[in-house]
Amino acid sequence: MKRVMFLFIFMLCLSVPAGLFAAPVTLTDVTQFTATGTNPGGDLDDYGWGDVNKLDGITDYVAWTHHFVFEPPANDLLYASLTVNLYDDERDKFFNPFTWEAAIGWGESGQWTVDDVDTGAYQYDINVNYLLDGSFSVTLASAWGDFYIQDSTLKIDYESAPVPEPATLVLLGSGLLGLAGFRRKKS
Repeated sequence: MKRVMFLFIFMLCLSVPAGLFAAPVTLTDVTQFTATGTNPGGDLDDYGWGDVNKLDGITDYVAWTHHFVFEPPANDLLYASLTVNLYDDERDKFFNPFTWEAAIGWGESGQWTVDDVDTGAYQYDINVNYLLDGSFSVTLASAWGDFYIQDSTLKIDYESAPVPEPATLVLLGSGLLGLAGFRRKKS
């Protein structure tokens, strides 16, 4: 009887679905900007004038939407951030205000910011409740000067829904069949 009980507990431990204790998953969606559009092409919503990737003067803008699919499916969204990489093609000079650049950016979550522009990455936290529909819209406008937008990276950390793996279910079934056969043979 002890042997049967040990075998049953051993098979039960082996049959715990691997997805039940899933580690957090990170989804990364990148939109790259070119003179004529975005890559992927469906991300560009609208832009002001001239090249898409160059914001040139007051009120020039570009608007885009990150489209993504949670694979594996999301159970709980933990954290999200948006990183926008900008490039300033001229060095700021203190006594020459025509070399200064400033930008205004806002996202569909209602967050917005005004910043001076230097070459580099600008990162912002995002309210995860605005990501449940699989898209996130952003607009960036020039408040002063000209600069380039290189890319936009949306990162989302989430927990996936636990999904039992087929091999685990087969292992559980074979263990139960083995126990039934062992019990039948013994009696």
